Amino acid sequence: MREMTNGKMSKATGANTNIEKQTDTSPADMNEAYRRGCKLLHEKCKAIQRSNERLVFRLHKVRKMTKTRMRDVELLKARLDSHHDDWRTAPDPTDIKEEGEE
Repeated sequence: MREMTNGKMSKATGANTNIEKQTDTSPADMNEAYRRGCKLLHEKCKAIQRSNERLVFRLHKVRKMTKTRMRDVELLKARLDSHHDDWRTAPDPTDIKEEGEE
């Protein structure tokens, strides 16, 4: 096949033949591909949402544990103070070296 460009005859390029060889996809196939893509995207969104819900649940649980711990520490401090324990001036056990250590 020859084409005329600028008044000269030339051979058809490979790009032109590729365009002619392409098969058109039917609209039904394109709709089905679109549906599959949407379904996959929807599944990924649901998986991310489930993961986020688990993280939020864990965050609430940790906050509750932290609040409970702080309340327990305050109760213990008050109880020790009510017994006139000298716990505030006691040395830190991590600072005390045992006899074998140097």
